[in-house]
Parts: sequence; structure tokens; C-alpha cells
Amino acid sequence: MKQLALFLYLSLLFIFSGCESEMKEHPLPETLKKELARKSDPNAHKNDVSGTISMGPEVQAAIHPAAGLFIFARPEGVDAGPPLAVRKHGIFDFPFEFEIGQLNTMMEGSVFEGSLTLTARLDQDGNRKSSPGDIEGKATVQAGQKGVKLILDTVVEGKTLNVQGTVSVSEGLKSKIKENAVLFLFARSAEVKRGPPLAVQRIPDIKLPLKFSLGAQDVMFPGTNFEGPMVLTGRIDADGDARAGAGDIEGFVEVKPGDTNVELLLNHLTGE
Repeated sequence: MKQLALFLYLSLLFIFSGCESEMKEHPLPETLKKELARKSDPNAHKNDVSGTISMGPEVQAAIHPAAGLFIFARPEGVDAGPPLAVRKHGIFDFPFEFEIGQLNTMMEGSVFEGSLTLTARLDQDGNRKSSPGDIEGKATVQAGQKGVKLILDTVVEGKTLNVQGTVSVSEGLKSKIKENAVLFLFARSAEVKRGPPLAVQRIPDIKLPLKFSLGAQDVMFPGTNFEGPMVLTGRIDADGDARAGAGDIEGFVEVKPGDTNVELLLNHLTGE
């Protein structure tokens, strides 16, 4: 029996030693370390907003089996571009208790603070994009506010309008288009000067002049509304990585959703 006990002890010691060695050889990825550190921050929930979401009594609509409940937060007065924070719930019942805050921000470095507009959306197809038949409600709140009452009282109607038109290149720059170049179309809200674009298209086979249609289907962050005045940028990029480089051919035009017959002329070289 003593020999058997000794054998079991040595076997367990070997197993745990191997596990410890394997853990040392496979450290946690940096992204996971950052996420764990973010969640363990004592101030992570300091500015959380919480409350209830209810269905308005005047709304008569069935809930689709694939529906999702989304909560979006944006700085007050900013109606377009990526949300500051977003949460999705696949299982819910009304009234639904919600909470959203710093841990739900979409971009690293964003701070959940100040005066915010919260939008709750019962999205019937569960894909975050606003579609006819979805039901929304909004409220203006302060970061850290509790007891917020969000009422789903507006049924989304109609459809999102695209921007449509033609992309062309000035005569003097046509010879500068490199073989295998890629055309990028970027839409950025007029008041937003930097950061991710509102919507983007990548077109690898360039045949100019080229007809285009850019809309909600091209937004970079699900849940972002394709709306408001915007600046449309066209760029023929030689290396295809979307970042502007010396010798790329670029042009701009101001547009808004629903505009048709837009003429986007690419008429200057970047980096010069």
C-alpha cells in the first residue's frame, strides 16, 4: 500500500509540475491581460447608467423570435458616427433592467462621461442595424445616473437612403493610376474630422468612371446610423491598405443620405 501511495503521489506531482510548466510557457495574450485589468479597475462601474426599458402602451407590435435588445450611448448632440458604448441582450422581457457604462465602450481610450443620449432598440432581426419594424426609445441622461426609464415608443418606418453617384479621375492624373490599385470610398460625418469613418467601401477592380452606392450596409460599426451631413472621400490606393500614402489619388465632396447624381472627382495626389 505504501508503494502504491508513493506511486500516486509522484504521478500527481508530475502532472501538476507539467501543468505549471505549460502555463509558464503559454502566458496570457496581451489583449486578454488588458481586458482583465480593465474589468478589475475599481472605477470601471463609477459612471454606469442603469434603469428599466419598457414597451410603450401605444405600440402594438409582435416580437420576432430572432429579435435582440440593444442599448446605445452617444455624447449628447452627436447623432451620427459610431456609438460611444453599446450593449446587446438576446434574452429579455419587459420591463427590462439595464446597465451600460465604461466596460461597454467601443473604442480603447474612450471615456464614458458627461451628458449622453441613450437609445434602446428592439431590433427585430437582431443585427443592430435600424430597419423598418424595429422599435426605439431615447432619453438624455448624465453618466452615473440611476433609475432611468427608457420607453420603446417609436416604430422605425421606411428605409435608409443611400448616397449615389459617379467617381471619376481628373485627366492629368489618369496616368498615375498604378496596376492593381484599389478604390476606397469613405463617408465621415461632417462634424467629425478624425477617427474611424462612418462607412467604407473597398472596390478592387477599378473601371472609371465608376457608379457607386454607399449606405447603411457599409457602416463600420453595427448600430451606427447612416445619417446627417457627411464628407465623402474617394481614394485610389496603390498598396490597398486604406491608409493614405504618397502618390495616392484623392478627392472629396459634401453629401447627405438620399443624394443622387453625386460627382466625386479625384483630383489631387496625397503626400505632395
